[in-house]
Amino acid sequence: MKVENRPPIFTRTVLHPFVERRTYLALLYSLLGLPLGIFYFTFIVTGLSLGLGLLITLVGVPILVLTLLCCRGLAQLERTLTASLLDAPMPRLASGREEGLLWRRLVSQLRSVETWRELAYLLIRFPTGIASFTIAVTVVAAGIQFGFVLPVLVAFVPGAGPDFGSWSVNAVGRALLLVPPGLVLLVLAPTIINVLGRVERSLATAFLGRIPRAEFRQAIARALARGETDGMGLLGDLELYFGRGPYVTPTRLGANLLALEDLGLVTVMRDGGNARYKLTAEGQKALGKL
Repeated sequence: MKVENRPPIFTRTVLHPFVERRTYLALLYSLLGLPLGIFYFTFIVTGLSLGLGLLITLVGVPILVLTLLCCRGLAQLERTLTASLLDAPMPRLASGREEGLLWRRLVSQLRSVETWRELAYLLIRFPTGIASFTIAVTVVAAGIQFGFVLPVLVAFVPGAGPDFGSWSVNAVGRALLLVPPGLVLLVLAPTIINVLGRVERSLATAFLGRIPRAEFRQAIARALARGETDGMGLLGDLELYFGRGPYVTPTRLGANLLALEDLGLVTVMRDGGNARYKLTAEGQKALGKL
């Protein structure tokens, strides 16, 4: 009987994160949270307030359009960062360039659910970025200071120790009392940072890891334009188009195929338990207008 040698639980759960690449990528993402969050918040509030304030003079229209277009670009930047640093599943979306008059482009963006979802995430990134930056820096810095630096510092400069109310760390003996909590905090730092990364990953996936319904249906139509196929073939084509992730599922594909069938754009041919789909003439015309 072969016995599998597994590392102790303490080694796997506490020490292993120190050598994991994802720990340092999550730390980098947390450190970027403060400057990016402040920049997003300042840019959005300034652009929207300026555009709305000048809307009566019509000068605000191009300002609002430019602000919303920049927000779309910033959201794409966040998709790239979360996919690269936190391994978040993010779909590959079209650039979504709008054409026509500025007023029509503004109305189109304001009516888009995706615009408001991206805008909400960029604003939420301000408090979450500050929180993740503060927690990550505090945990690492406090662990290093109390665990290693403080006893040596107090030995040479007694007055350099911190004060905790009426209790001052002004002697080496007192500084040594903080070494065990500092070491514990330092050992737990990678685990805390990874938890922060998972929270940020879930938040980004919820707001940015979605495919607009119109773009999803357009991708189905383009796949069917190459010829009729079944559901598994469509799933494979969509995964090649958007990338593999939870945003392409058989349930969502089936719901959109039923909607396109009701609109007369897709027809289904059933042979026993197998169903094959193809574009109708109306579907071909609609695809040609995209």
